[in-house]
Amino acid sequence: MDKDRKTLIADAAIALLGSAGAKGLTHRAVDAEAGLPLGSTSFYCRTRHELLTLALLRHAALDLADLQADAPLMARPDWGLDDFIDLLVARVADWLSPAKRARLVARFELFLVASREPELADIVTQQRQRFLAATEAALSKAGVSQAASLAPRLLVIVDGLLLDQVRANGAVLTGEQQKALFKAVLRP
Repeated sequence: MDKDRKTLIADAAIALLGSAGAKGLTHRAVDAEAGLPLGSTSFYCRTRHELLTLALLRHAALDLADLQADAPLMARPDWGLDDFIDLLVARVADWLSPAKRARLVARFELFLVASREPELADIVTQQRQRFLAATEAALSKAGVSQAASLAPRLLVIVDGLLLDQVRANGAVLTGEQQKALFKAVLRP
């Protein structure tokens, strides 16, 4: 039951971060968002730092689960760069979808909070290394030379694209424009 309750708390914290920002994240607000009795969040996360840590780890797990869901597509023997770019554009569209938009906003809220809290920054760095390794492996599988040097650049571009899309509250670049951008980066 603890894991289910903690997941519920983490998901409620992510929803609040996405809708109300870091200032709206309180133990009481999480209890209300999760539909839990008052004091439930405080029982599992005594401090705000513990609550932020739980939300950050859950957020990373959700993003990694999205990438793992994409993995079977990359197992095809004819997998190539164009397939990777199509998948990348689809992943960006999914993360920008109304169903996941609050989670995406929460991601950037968590990154900003982590920029001022070293322990949270360490978690972000560890998660980034996982994303980097997955991106490098996917690029290698797609036949991209210099995957190790291109993977960090691609992550920065995707983060920048996502942040810009969130800021603009809509599509700044169409899927075709995104494809052209990714091709320019990945085919130097």
